[in-house]
Amino acid sequence: MTAPASRVRLTGLLPLALLAACSAQQCDPNHADLFTGIGCSAGNGYQKRSQDLDAQRNLLRLQAAQAHGNATAAQNQAAWAQDAVAQERQRLQAFQNRNASLRRRLVAMEQNKRISTAQYRAAVQNLDEAGKLASSQDAADKARADQKQQAIVDRLSTL
Repeated sequence: MTAPASRVRLTGLLPLALLAACSAQQCDPNHADLFTGIGCSAGNGYQKRSQDLDAQRNLLRLQAAQAHGNATAAQNQAAWAQDAVAQERQRLQAFQNRNASLRRRLVAMEQNKRISTAQYRAAVQNLDEAGKLASSQDAADKARADQKQQAIVDRLSTL
């Protein structure tokens, strides 16, 4: 083979070799030189990069939507918990107000001798127990507190 013939073959193969080498590279237009740009353009590297970036964008959008949904659910749950706490405070305050009213009635009844000291002490002890039960987290304890309080109301109404 003569020198000019081998040079022609090399010249013909050189662009193919460059294109093949360049198409396997990361086709980032910000970091591409002339040969990489030509290789990426010819080897669909830019299209693949564009597809990869689109897929990444879609994934990030999906993750953002999920994060937004999680945040909304957490806000709703926090609002529900705050409402539950407020309702429980109101219930407990109403219970304590009824207990205070019953105590005043018991004191007045004892002073007027409508009930004995023993009856007064028993009723106050029941109110104290009911107050402790009313502060419990257990629904059964709260129900027993209401029952104890109602029993005292019923007894006082018959006197």
